[in-house]
Amino acid sequence: MTIPRTFPAALHRPDPNREVRQVEFSDLDPLLADCWRDRDAETANWLLGRVLKQYSVQRGAGMVALAPDRTIIGYGQLSRWPRCAEISDLYINAGYRRQGYGTAIIQHLIQQAMRWQIGCVEIGAAEANPEAVQLYRNLGFNDSRVVLMNLGNDAREPVIYMTLILPLG
Repeated sequence: MTIPRTFPAALHRPDPNREVRQVEFSDLDPLLADCWRDRDAETANWLLGRVLKQYSVQRGAGMVALAPDRTIIGYGQLSRWPRCAEISDLYINAGYRRQGYGTAIIQHLIQQAMRWQIGCVEIGAAEANPEAVQLYRNLGFNDSRVVLMNLGNDAREPVIYMTLILPLG
């Protein structure tokens, strides 16, 4: 399906100059070294297992962004839920931010949700991360709710969840 330019940017084709591919289990060590320094190997392995058919049902999809030298510089995943899919764990190395890699990952994940015939996608961003909040709004996501969550520092922080309704058919 060709998406008219008036549709949200998240529905447009990803920039072909930003290489994104499906994650593989062999990406675990580079992800731990370059993207997930705050995660232990067991948690990272569990995240990959959710999107790589380790379990009886594939629960989602994971994508990595590659720098021009083909090193992994980012990650994002799409989880399937009964009513809506969720993009989570989006991360781009600091030196590659604001260059379109996060947008490209999101666009690839949105395309996957559309192939799965999922009608909407959610994404959340900490209120304390205004750049992420603005990116998601610029891509066409609309604020839907705020949830207080523990984001790893033992304090509950507001997370803005946003939704994008997908065209099906």
